[in-house]
This record gives sequence, C-alpha cells and structure tokens, in this order.
Amino acid sequence: MGRGTIWLALAVTLAALQGPAAVAEEAAAANPLGRDPAAIESGDELFHERCAVCHGQRGQGAMAANLVRTRKVRRGSEASLFALIREGIPGTEMPPHPDLPKEGIWQIVSYLRSLALPGQQPPLPGDPVAGQAVFRRAGCAGCHVVNGAGGFLGPSLDSIAERKTSGEIRSDVLDPDAELAAGYEPVSLVTNDGRRVRGVLKNEDTFLLIVLLASGETQVFQRADLRSVELPRRSHMPADYRDRLSRDELRDVLAFLDRQRDPFVPVIRGFAVY
Repeated sequence: MGRGTIWLALAVTLAALQGPAAVAEEAAAANPLGRDPAAIESGDELFHERCAVCHGQRGQGAMAANLVRTRKVRRGSEASLFALIREGIPGTEMPPHPDLPKEGIWQIVSYLRSLALPGQQPPLPGDPVAGQAVFRRAGCAGCHVVNGAGGFLGPSLDSIAERKTSGEIRSDVLDPDAELAAGYEPVSLVTNDGRRVRGVLKNEDTFLLIVLLASGETQVFQRADLRSVELPRRSHMPADYRDRLSRDELRDVLAFLDRQRDPFVPVIRGFAVY
C-alpha cells in the first residue's frame, strides 16, 4: 500500500470517528433548556410520538433499553445524549432523528433526565420560603438536618431532591411508616431503674446496644441493665401531617424540600462516625 493510500484511509477513518463528536460539539456541552417545565412537557410529547413504542410509556423499557436506569441517560453528558438521539446507533434498531430540530432533541433530553434523575425534575410549585417556616413550625428541624442545621433522629434532608423524586418525598412526609430509612430504626428502652429512653438504634450485639439520642449523643447500654427493649416498626416522625398541615402549607413545605438540590452527598450518620 502506497503512502498516499494510507493517508487517504486514515483521513476517511478520522472523518467517520469525528461524525458523532461534531454533532455533540454542535449541540454544546449543556442543555440550554435545563429542567424548564415547558421543555419537559414538550419532551414528554415528543418521546411518546417517537420513542415510547420501543422504550415504554415512562422510559422503563419494553422492546428497547430502560432509559430510567441506563448509564447513558443517568451519567452520560447531555451533549452525548443529544448526539445519540440525533444520530441513532448504527447496526441496531435505534434510528437516527435528523428531522428533529435542535430544540426538539433538547426537549427529549430534558424529559429523559427528569425521569432518570430526581434532581432534574421541574421545580414544584409553592413558596419555599414559607415552606421553610412551616418546616420549622411543624417541628421537622428537631429531627432532620437541612443546610447544616437541625436534629439527629431522622436522616439528613440536605440534597434530598437530588436523591428522591418529588413523589417519593411527598410519600415520606404523609406516610413516614411506609418505609423506614436505613440506619434510622427507632428503639425504645426501659432501664432496670425505670428510666425510659427513645432514640435510634445504631448498633447492637449479644451484650450491648448503641443508641443515638435526640441530643445527638450516643449512649451504650448493657442488655443486663435493661428491663425491656422494643423496636417498633414505626417512624419517630408524626404520621398526621396530612391533617395537621393545610393544603397550602403542605404545598409550600414540599416546595422547600424540592429546592434541596445541592450536588454534594450529605454525611450519613452511622456507627462508624461515632
């Protein structure tokens, strides 16, 4: 093979490799529509027109991949997802969509990210400032940390909307006993001298129990010093917020929790911390 032929083959190869990259570069590094509610709604419509027949009505997989869990949607860049939708996947049944305008592709990207990543969902309606006041007035700050301040008997709510969908947060508020957070199982003790202790069980073995108290301190109890140990399958959190909060108060406190989308991972309090 002559030198000219080699250079020609190399040029053809590079051109082929640069195709998707050029599309991604054209699309820019970040979605200009972000999590705009109107963009997500339009993306929902386009997805159902073009994609749902293979990927399912909520992107959870049918004849094609589950887009809620796939790495390309959850961890890939928005630009690469844009390129994938426009170019398709050669050699597979994933077709290209060259007829879709840029805005339409970005709308689908917004919709898919909102399905796969709680933090990419559109913001909930309501007044988050008023919701913060409700959060404090209802006693939530006594058990939960938000913005670095609060109690210890419940899990930290810093970045909660990065980890849970708005629907899951609502369920946690209205039905706290449905699913207890791991590492925050309540325990109720009565010592041999009649003292009652409530807290969160952090560790136990045949002889000892380690309990996190509402003060944030941990205390070690010898089983021999205890009259009774109860592990109720009920959260410390009140289960009557549906009745205690008005419709507007519930809307605002959910809006406040929805704004907790800082990208850092909160500290998980466990036995190793103490």
